[in-house]
Amino acid sequence: MLCICPNEAQRLNQTNIVFFLQDVASTGPNATVVPVIGITGKAWTFATFGTIFAIDDPITETPTRSSNQVGRAQGMLVTSALDGSDVSVLVSIVFTNREYAGSTLELQGVSRQNEKYREVSVVSGTGTFRFARGFAIFETIYYERTISYSIIRCTITLLES
Repeated sequence: MLCICPNEAQRLNQTNIVFFLQDVASTGPNATVVPVIGITGKAWTFATFGTIFAIDDPITETPTRSSNQVGRAQGMLVTSALDGSDVSVLVSIVFTNREYAGSTLELQGVSRQNEKYREVSVVSGTGTFRFARGFAIFETIYYERTISYSIIRCTITLLES
């Protein structure tokens, strides 16, 4: 029988982070979310199953678009439910601010588009957040339909060693 017993219990620290994604979903020159592929003959929208989007949203300290940028949300979104209600999220939060510069958090999960609060997993991280685990909650706090501009509050709770 093999028994591996740590000398002392590993202590996990809880970290809470709040930031705001400045999201422009269009094909215009200021777009930060763009459709890259979809089903031939169908509209490439968030409501259309099979549509894949690339994302590179600026992340700010406050909801104000001109507030200090602390990083970028970079990755892919895939409309993964046949009825268009769910989006699979594969996003890296890449920090550029002084406190966490060069560190990342990796988000993955299903975002239920029609819910006020959408939760996905934090599956890992690098730098300051190495081995991080937790969850992220997204809430759209502002939406301007004419320019497809959203402000999304992201609240992250982490457990890390």
